[in-house]
Amino acid sequence: MSSFDIIVIGSGPGGYVAAIRASQLGMKVGVVEKAEPGGICLNWGCIPTKALLKSAQVLEYCRHSLDYGINSGGDASADFSAVIAPALPSLTAIRNNAAGMYVVT
Repeated sequence: MSSFDIIVIGSGPGGYVAAIRASQLGMKVGVVEKAEPGGICLNWGCIPTKALLKSAQVLEYCRHSLDYGINSGGDASADFSAVIAPALPSLTAIRNNAAGMYVVT
C-alpha cells in the first residue's frame, strides 16, 4: 500500500495545480480522480463549452447576416460533430499531458 504526504481530490484546474505545487515542495502526492485526467473543466465543461458557444455565436451571426448587410444565401445550420472537432486535438493533448503527470496505482 502506498503512503502519501497529501491526497488531492480531483484533477481539474485546482487539483492539478495543487498536486504540482505540493510535489515541488517535496511532498509525495496522491491524486484521486473518478473520471478522466483534467476533470470536468477540461473534458466536459469549460473548454468544450467555449467551443460550442463560439460556434453558436457564429451560427447566430450567419442567420442574421442580412442585419449586417451580408447576403449569406439562406438558412445556416450546424453539424455538431463538426462543431466540436476542432477542439478535440487540443483537448486530447492537454488530457494526455495531465495524465502524464500521474502514476496510476
